Amino acid sequence: MSNEWLANSKVRFTKERLAILTPRDRQGLAGRIGVTQTDCRLVVKPTVYFPAVADKPELRLFRVDPRHLELVEGPPEPVTAQAAPDSTNRPDLTSPSSEAPPAATDSGGKMSQEDLDNFFD
Repeated sequence: MSNEWLANSKVRFTKERLAILTPRDRQGLAGRIGVTQTDCRLVVKPTVYFPAVADKPELRLFRVDPRHLELVEGPPEPVTAQAAPDSTNRPDLTSPSSEAPPAATDSGGKMSQEDLDNFFD
């Protein structure tokens, strides 16, 4: 299994690594799932965030040796761009309509207060 994964991958410590930790550290990390916050293409040793669970506080570990981690789940799939909505649902801004702002009068290109009020309704 490759030790390279993308940011937001779910990981946990390997059994081999947990076996050599102190009992207190092992108890705090055993069974916890963390999320990588760095990308293997950018850094060699990732930052791993463990959210707070029950009586265990949140924990962020920097520069974790990737050989001590195993992949639980890859990063979430990126959301694909949705198809553009049907053009019949969009207003046609190229043709004049009844909702178009009134044309500027002969007052130096400025709209009257009434026209401005109607424009923003």
